[in-house]
Amino acid sequence: MTNRRGATTQRMTRRSLLAATALPLTAPFIQARAAEELVFASYGGSIEQFLRKDLLPTFEKETGIKVVYSAGTALSQLSKVIATKSRPEIDIYWSNDLTHAAGKAMGLFDKVDPAIVTNLKEMIDGALDPQGIGVTTHIASTGLQYNTEKFKQAGWAPPTSWYDLWDPKFKGKVAMYSISVLYSQELLGAISRLTGGSESDIRPGLKKIRELKDMGNIAAFANSPAEMDNIMAQGQAWITYNGNIRTLLMKSQGAPMEFVVPKEGAIRFSLYSDAIKGAPHPVAAQKFTEFFLRKDIQERTAEGIFYAPTNRNAVLRPDLAAVMPYGTKAVAALIKLERDPMNRDLGEWIEKWNRSIES
Repeated sequence: MTNRRGATTQRMTRRSLLAATALPLTAPFIQARAAEELVFASYGGSIEQFLRKDLLPTFEKETGIKVVYSAGTALSQLSKVIATKSRPEIDIYWSNDLTHAAGKAMGLFDKVDPAIVTNLKEMIDGALDPQGIGVTTHIASTGLQYNTEKFKQAGWAPPTSWYDLWDPKFKGKVAMYSISVLYSQELLGAISRLTGGSESDIRPGLKKIRELKDMGNIAAFANSPAEMDNIMAQGQAWITYNGNIRTLLMKSQGAPMEFVVPKEGAIRFSLYSDAIKGAPHPVAAQKFTEFFLRKDIQERTAEGIFYAPTNRNAVLRPDLAAVMPYGTKAVAALIKLERDPMNRDLGEWIEKWNRSIES
C-alpha cells in the first residue's frame, strides 16, 4: 500500500516546504472551481483505489458534490496547500500527525464547524483538535511485525516487547526502515522515551538502536513500505517494526505475517480531516468531514484499508478489532509522540541516524 506514510527527507519548516513547490499546479486544481465541486487531497496507491471505487461515489450521490481527487504523499500535499495559500485550490486535506501539526502552526487550516459536522459528539475522546482545527478521522498504530512461518519453523513464540528486537537469537533477522521513512522516525522517538530520553533528546534512543547494528541483528534496511513488504515476505528478515495497516494488507494477500502490540504500547498514528482556510468550497469541505466521520463510512474504511475508526459507535469484525487501535481504551494505551519537536528537529534526527546507524 503505497504513500500511506511516505518518505520524509527534509525538515518540515516553512522554508523547506516552500522549496518543494517549484512545479506548477496541475489542471485538476485550476479546473476545480464549479460550485458543486470539491478538491480532496489524499494519498495514492490502494487508498486512492478504495476511495475512488467505494466511498467517493457514495458522497457524490448523496450530496451532488463532485469530488476532484488529488493524489500524493502527505508532504507533497502540504506543499501544494502552502504554494496556493493566497488563492487555495484544495478544499479538504487528509493529513497526518506531522503535516497536521505543521499546517496548523502555519495557519493554513479552518476550524471544524459543529453546525455541519454534527457527529463530533460521536467521536472518541480527543478526536477533535484542542483548538477545533481539524479532527482525527482514523487511527493506525506502529508495532512489531513478524513472519509466522519462519517463527514456527524455529519453534519461537511471538514477540511481546519492543526490546525483543535486541534478542541475540534475531542476529541477522531484523529488518529496519531507513530514517527517511516515518516508521523509523517513530521508532526513534519511542525508543528514546523508553530509554530515558524524549523527542527532544534522542541520544538514548540512538545509542540503543546502534546496539542492534553492533550485535549484528540488522539484516537489511528498507527505503519504502513496499520494499519492506518484499524483505519480510521473502524471508530475508523475520521480524521488524511496521504499521498494523501494512501487516493487515499483507495478510489479506496471503503473506504469513502477524502484527503484535508491544507490552510497552504501540505508537499512535493519526489521520486528520483539515479544511483549508480560504478555500473556494468551505461548506462542501465541512460536509465531507461529516461524511468521513459517519459510523457506516468509518466501518467501510476499516474493512477496506484497515484504518481504525474514531467514531465510537462504529462496529468492527472481531479479527479487525483485535489488531486495530479500536475504541477509547485501546487508543489511550498507544504511545502518542510529540510531533512538534519531531518536525522541528527532523533534519538533525536524520543526520545523526545516518551517521550512527546507516553509515
